Amino acid sequence: MCMPQAMMLTTMATTYASISAGKAQARAYMDSAKSEAEQIQADKQVAELESQIAVTSRWKDYGEALSINNTFLALANRNVNDPSAMALFQRNFDTAQEDIERINLQHKLNQDKRDRMIDATLSTASQRATASRRSGLINALNVGTAGIMQIKDIET
Repeated sequence: MCMPQAMMLTTMATTYASISAGKAQARAYMDSAKSEAEQIQADKQVAELESQIAVTSRWKDYGEALSINNTFLALANRNVNDPSAMALFQRNFDTAQEDIERINLQHKLNQDKRDRMIDATLSTASQRATASRRSGLINALNVGTAGIMQIKDIET
């Protein structure tokens, strides 16, 4: 009667392997998602720096334009307090502020998009991991049931 014991041992080993495989696949999905989320988070940090650089660059350009305008006004013997000069300076300032608001808005939209990507990545991975664990358990149940039925057939 060694055959039923050997079949039971094989059934138990296969059942355990099915459960382990489901858990391993679930861990792989979650590890992959965490790695991808970390990469997206790093991209967010780079985008934050790029946004700050763009804002700084725009203010620098504004400062250079202001200096150039002051120089040309001085060369033209015009007063910087002249209404047309003041209007020019105000328009340049308003344009710089609008550009910076656009840069900040674009940055915020991109950061929000990246946050949604992180959420979607982790959510999808969690669902896939749950399905993998469930699949491993169902496969283990099928293998165990089939093994028990085969053992009963041999014993009868």
